[in-house]
Amino acid sequence: MRGKKFFKKDDLKGLVFATLVSFSIWIYSVLNSEYSVNIKVPLTIIPPEKHSVSGRIPDKIDVLISAVGWQILNLTLFPKSAVCNVPLEQVESFDERVIITKNDFIKGITLGVNAKILDVSPSSLILEIGRMVEKVVPVEPDISITPRDNFVLVGSPIIRPQYVVIRGRSELVSKIEKWKTMKVMLKDVYKPLQIEVPLSDTLHSQISLNVPKVMVYVDVDLAAEKTIYDVPVIVEGGTLPEGHIITPTRVKAIVRSGVNKLIESDLVFLDAKVKYSELIKDTIGIFVPQIEVPPGMTLVSIDPPYLYHWRVTNSK
Repeated sequence: MRGKKFFKKDDLKGLVFATLVSFSIWIYSVLNSEYSVNIKVPLTIIPPEKHSVSGRIPDKIDVLISAVGWQILNLTLFPKSAVCNVPLEQVESFDERVIITKNDFIKGITLGVNAKILDVSPSSLILEIGRMVEKVVPVEPDISITPRDNFVLVGSPIIRPQYVVIRGRSELVSKIEKWKTMKVMLKDVYKPLQIEVPLSDTLHSQISLNVPKVMVYVDVDLAAEKTIYDVPVIVEGGTLPEGHIITPTRVKAIVRSGVNKLIESDLVFLDAKVKYSELIKDTIGIFVPQIEVPPGMTLVSIDPPYLYHWRVTNSK
């Protein structure tokens, strides 16, 4: 016995149409209803010319707004349209210390939509104003590099420019000796590369930089090792005193680097050094020789790893 059809084809079309109409009406109602929501707005403090600010300045402020659904949706999809810029020259009580009030925040807020601002947090902010000074500091890369298996990092990353100019209050600038880049992690690196890395902006409201980014050059090559025989033992800072003996007088060294670096470098002139100041005070008779390898190379081992020291004296 055949089952009965509960819906005709035209009835099913009508049901789908009615559902779509109901959903559209609901969406329209939601997007045109008014709501109160909290949003975070980026904060920028604009000091007067040749002045700088210091204090605990939040990156963002909390803003309570009243807006209809489609305005809130717009702020969610395009958050960069909402900003708060506070020029300190427009703040009424301007001195070495300035208080930014709730009204100052509200005046500086641009939402990008026609919403009503109900409240702002924090309600006030106390900042110190001072003359701006400049200082040149080196850039320190905050970069973690993990080469691929059987590859090696040749030397340290090269930064261009190596130095940046920082500007801010003298009390703050005097404490800064270097400026880091943003944290970068590079994994499975198997060839030389060049990347642009932003400088850290942790003090962006108090310190300004002459450049926002630096170029970082990283040299990675296939790993290789090379053995250097007959490396002479020398006394650094003097000569071997009469009656003193060091054995052996030559050692073997193994260095590691990239294939191209080892091909290009002349390793004939390596020395195994013993400091004269330590030699004349020696009471143990054993030294660990020190070998300085060219930049971009790593000393793997020295054979033998120790040197023996005797002092011969004549006795009746």
